[in-house]
Amino acid sequence: AVPVKKEEPKKKEAAAAPKKEEPKKKEEPKKKEEPKKKEDNKKVLANGLIIEDVKVGTGAAAKSGKKIGMRYIGRLVNGKVFDKNTSGKPFNFNLGRGEVIKGWDLGIQGMMLGGERRLTIPPALAYGAQGAPPDIPRNATLVFEVKLVTLK
Repeated sequence: AVPVKKEEPKKKEAAAAPKKEEPKKKEEPKKKEEPKKKEDNKKVLANGLIIEDVKVGTGAAAKSGKKIGMRYIGRLVNGKVFDKNTSGKPFNFNLGRGEVIKGWDLGIQGMMLGGERRLTIPPALAYGAQGAPPDIPRNATLVFEVKLVTLK
């Protein structure tokens, strides 16, 4: 009976040690969760397209074949705006039909009505080696801030 009594305090100490470690474990995931949330909002596809959800919408999701209306600001990586639609009639097109650059057809898929995204589009999914003179140089990576405003 005496050796059992000696082991019991050890068990209590062992049980107490994980309790002391638990708050540390709880604090660490909190620190890790914040970057994860940002990473969850950011997807890097194999083709180099970067999709970041700035604001997740609450309406219907954009799918291929749907006619959608967008607000957007298009910039070069140096910050120079080359095109935008921020007022008046939204920019309308049929998603997934090749009516826009491939980076848009891919990057807007699944976006929900009212949502906002930042699309960082590599040249291969934009205007490629030829660019779109005079505003978009050759081999330009494009950054679009897009907002889905209509969906039919």
